[in-house]
Amino acid sequence: MNVVTVFINGIEYNLKGDEQEEYLHKVASYVDKKVKNILENNSKLSTSSAAILSALNVADDMLKVQESNEQLSKQAEELKKVAKVYEDQINSLKKQLKYTEELNEEFKEKLKKAGDSKELKEKNKNIEKLEEEIKIIKETTQKYIKENTKLIGENKELKFQVQSGKYKIIDLQHKLIENQINLAKEKKQKNPLLNKDIR
Repeated sequence: MNVVTVFINGIEYNLKGDEQEEYLHKVASYVDKKVKNILENNSKLSTSSAAILSALNVADDMLKVQESNEQLSKQAEELKKVAKVYEDQINSLKKQLKYTEELNEEFKEKLKKAGDSKELKEKNKNIEKLEEEIKIIKETTQKYIKENTKLIGENKELKFQVQSGKYKIIDLQHKLIENQINLAKEKKQKNPLLNKDIR
């Protein structure tokens, strides 16, 4: 447990937390800026009113980040579903390609044994047709592979954005707590019977 002394709007606070001291100072600095900004815009406000408005602003930021995070999570899930469809199509095309190539090999073997020129021409046509089908299947497979790779990249980006959103929410939650500490300190100043240290 770390204990640090910070100043918010000129008032000293003792903060305790499991986070690093640097982080606690960062949170306190953010809250200090929020409170001072509100007081600069309206100098008639009391410190407790400024603390409440700061808490509202931080809560608003946090809820917006949570909503954005939920939307990104939904998009990531949709991309997973689309990627699964593409994977299934790719696997199906690969099986079809393998089967077509096997047929082609069979025709080639039969051609070697064929002596009749008419039968030979017919089999050549079949081979050409099969080779054309193989070409189309390969092109389609490549197309799906590229689209699937693109979706995987987009999914990774969305996962990164979701993770970033989670960190922002945690940060905003800490800031909201600091605003509550500020309000508690203001109340303690008005009531000398309360303890001075903020826990």
